[in-house]
Amino acid sequence: MKKRIIRLSLVLALILCLSVSVFAESQLWHITDDAGILTESQDLDLETYAETISQDYGVGVYVVTVNNYEDYYDSAYETAWQIYHAYELGEGADRDGVILLLSMDNRQFATFFYGPRAEYAFDKHGQEKLEDYFLDQFRADDWSNGIYGFLSGCDEFLSLAASGTPVRRSPWGTLAIIALASCFFSLIFCMLLRGKMKSVRMARQANAYISGELNITASRDQYTHTTETRTKIEHESSSGGGSHAESGGGGSGRSGSF
Repeated sequence: MKKRIIRLSLVLALILCLSVSVFAESQLWHITDDAGILTESQDLDLETYAETISQDYGVGVYVVTVNNYEDYYDSAYETAWQIYHAYELGEGADRDGVILLLSMDNRQFATFFYGPRAEYAFDKHGQEKLEDYFLDQFRADDWSNGIYGFLSGCDEFLSLAASGTPVRRSPWGTLAIIALASCFFSLIFCMLLRGKMKSVRMARQANAYISGELNITASRDQYTHTTETRTKIEHESSSGGGSHAESGGGGSGRSGSF
């Protein structure tokens, strides 16, 4: 009887441990290193930093490493998108957040930005510039500093957005290109006109008129009036329409290799 009680207790303990393990695996931290590229201390430090950023700006910041995105979905970007929504990541009612996915076997990465705050801080240009903070480190297999660079970039971009000055592409470069192009085409146009012009010399005598050599070919039509007839076109009435966005959709991001 006593042995049966002991065995039953061991079975219950094992079931409890398995339940805790499954529950733990169903959770996603700010730094989820499934590929095992970070040491324990690196993981803890980066997790603390990511959590601080998320709380300070109300935009969740996440990094997930996997061995191969092909074990999940067809592309690195789709995997990042699916993970973000499957685990309902993000901060606040709009689930604002940023996620970086690293696929180690094929050296692919993807970023996904979701929610009004995140997309305000990271427009198309900002998403591209953020890669300058981590890609070089990843290409050198410096995983810890690469992830830290991603977090520090998010920290900087979110701080600028919070102050009302988000990272945006400077308009001066575009204006300079337009100005140079305008000057170039104006110069070409003037050169073409100059090439078609003939030199003109004032005649002191009317010899051309007297000899009959003057050949006048110009003619002119004089406009008098226009007769216009209008016919009313009847339009059939139509009902208005609308658009529908799927729940959980939206967001934007980028992907590439390192």
